[in-house]
Amino acid sequence: MTNNLINLTEEDLNKNIYRIYPFKRILKLLENKENVLVKTELWEDPFENFLLKSTGKLPTGELFTVNSRDKYYGQCWSLKKESDAMWRIYSQHIKDSKTKEIILDNIGIKVKSTIGKVFEDLFKTQKNNINPYNNKPYNLFTFAGKVKYQKKQKLVEVLSNASNYLLDTTGRGQAETLMLKRLAFTHEKEVRIVYHYENCKPNENVFKYKINPNECFEEIVVDPRISKENYLKIKNLLIEKGFKNSIIQSGLYKIEDFVFETDLR
Repeated sequence: MTNNLINLTEEDLNKNIYRIYPFKRILKLLENKENVLVKTELWEDPFENFLLKSTGKLPTGELFTVNSRDKYYGQCWSLKKESDAMWRIYSQHIKDSKTKEIILDNIGIKVKSTIGKVFEDLFKTQKNNINPYNNKPYNLFTFAGKVKYQKKQKLVEVLSNASNYLLDTTGRGQAETLMLKRLAFTHEKEVRIVYHYENCKPNENVFKYKINPNECFEEIVVDPRISKENYLKIKNLLIEKGFKNSIIQSGLYKIEDFVFETDLR
């Protein structure tokens, strides 16, 4: 897999990474044993996928676009274990209009894995060749990479060398463009897996592939803001769906009972 790493080393494959799924999606993942990648053109930041979306100009003045621009799928993970911002952004607390109870569907469920475990199952979906230079397997369609965060102007400057990325016959150059993001998002500390789905259909917005959740996910952590009662409901449902590893509730907001001494009498 090392030939398909971007801004990562072989040692990095053992690094822990984290992702928050909505509860309803993690239940479906556990039931179907499938991970889901989304078309990169649907990512929210307008600068995502900016090179693949750009228009090229030939010496003749003729304009062209990259044929593969709509064929990339990806998934974002983080090297950051936990933060208040992560829970508030990715875990929605929506109450039922009648009962006023929190609807559990979109409560955040954080999973812990490693770069290697997450990438391996995707890498295995492809027929791999052997790189003659290091005798290790590689393919043209799957990549894992650490995001580089740069100033907007620096990203725009990349366009001057766009052909080096977009016309790369190894597939690596195109994938590298998906590992660039603006400085404003540095706090995310993202790692991404990317797949070039050559035979995708025009309206096929997701790519699914098989995983073993109990081998891929080492631990599940539930939103720290919900009640213990709701946490236990969620835990029981995760167990019913077959998850066998550790399930805990985040202690981010848990306050210890401090005791201090005084000489007052």
